[in-house]
Amino acid sequence: MTETWYHVDNGTLWIADQSIHLPHPVKVALQHDDRLAVLIESPSNVIFNKNILALSRHGKVVWFIQESPHGTQADKPYMSLQCDKNGALIVGNWNGLSYSVDWHNGSVSVVNFDK
Repeated sequence: MTETWYHVDNGTLWIADQSIHLPHPVKVALQHDDRLAVLIESPSNVIFNKNILALSRHGKVVWFIQESPHGTQADKPYMSLQCDKNGALIVGNWNGLSYSVDWHNGSVSVVNFDK
């Protein structure tokens, strides 16, 4: 069993008993080895399309996700975050696409069209 080294309390992320300042509240956090993927939820009137990031177990930002390269609209945030049975990071975007995210650098590749 993997040791959990973080927790989320009312949208605030805590790592090693230190609150981590993020631009908006945390919606979902998923741990994978020494990385933590975090989906943050911006207010509806704020365009923030790189709303998933990875942090180290020390609270340092490793990467922000690549903005979706698909769709012409300005506002296309990521809406969901999950790991599949093989540990791959899968995210759903507002534009109807699901992407696999590279745990090392945050780059995305399409895995499914959901709409």
